[in-house]
Amino acid sequence: MTDRTDIRLFKEGEIVISEGRTNKEMYKIVSGKAAVYFDYKKSSEYLVGVLGDTRCFGEIGLLTGKPSPFTVVAVTDLMLLGIGEDDFELFVSEEPRNAVDIMRNLAMMVFTMGFNVNMLNDELTKTIDEKTDAERVEAINRSILKYRVSGLLGSPYFSDLS
Repeated sequence: MTDRTDIRLFKEGEIVISEGRTNKEMYKIVSGKAAVYFDYKKSSEYLVGVLGDTRCFGEIGLLTGKPSPFTVVAVTDLMLLGIGEDDFELFVSEEPRNAVDIMRNLAMMVFTMGFNVNMLNDELTKTIDEKTDAERVEAINRSILKYRVSGLLGSPYFSDLS
């Protein structure tokens, strides 16, 4: 890696990234474990998963400048390699495996979110009163589809296709 690496230490229970805050740095776990949550410390808290050695996180903020959709908390004492915007290209070019890890993380996130939308659609369809007319059910299905693709509309990734 580069001479500009930034090793960060977090104690068990410390927050590394907070949901809703913009983070211009991503991390690669050198040692320890980190938990990823939605709505951390709220009544709707949901544990997304636990990450271990060599896993990366925080790439959303680094790559998009958008707020984090997650809170990441140290499950154990945690040693992280911090990668800022200035070091990101070098981080990827010096070790192509890092790029594969980041792509795998992002692909799994997209897959999981799509899967969750499908589960929501199925759950809503099952819980709608049987007396509800087919037109309302179809309207709900159209709304879900709209939200599924609305994040892609106007996306720089797809701007050449519109």
